[in-house]
Amino acid sequence: MDLESSRIAGNFRNEKGMTLIELILSAAILSHLLVALYTFLVTGMKIYNQSWEDLSNLQNARYAMNRLSIAISQARDVKVVSNSKIEITLADCSKVYYYLEYGTLYREKNGGKNPVAELSFLEFRQNSDSKVVKIVLKAGKERDITFKTSVTPFGALIRGQP
Repeated sequence: MDLESSRIAGNFRNEKGMTLIELILSAAILSHLLVALYTFLVTGMKIYNQSWEDLSNLQNARYAMNRLSIAISQARDVKVVSNSKIEITLADCSKVYYYLEYGTLYREKNGGKNPVAELSFLEFRQNSDSKVVKIVLKAGKERDITFKTSVTPFGALIRGQP
C-alpha cells in the first residue's frame, strides 16, 4: 500500500500545470462566452429602451386624444383656429385653447398655459357646414404612433346655442 500511495503522489509531483495551448484555448473559449453574454445584454437593453419609448409615446398619444375628445364633446362651440390650434367655448362661455407648440400639446385657459402631452404632430379639421371636428395626432420620433378620430360637440346639441 505504501508503494501505491507513493506512486500516486509521484504522479502529482510530476504534473506541472496546464500547457500553453490549453491556457490559450480556455482563454479563447472564455472570451467568446463573455462576448456572447455582452452582446445578449446590450441587445436586451436596446429592446427594453425601445419598448419603454414606444409605451411612453402610446401613453402620451392616448392621453392627448382622450383630453381633446372629452373637451370637444362637452363644448358649447368649437372653432378650428389653425391646423394645430382649436378654440373651445365651454358651457359658461369661457374659452379654452388647445395647440401644439415645439412638440408639446398645451391647454390654455384664462391666460394660464399648461402642458398636456408630448406629440410630434397635431392637426384639427372641421368643415364649415359641420360641427364635427377631425383630430389627427402623432407621438414619437423614430416610430410614430398615429391616432385619428372625429368628435361632435354634443354640448352644443344638449345645451343649445346661445
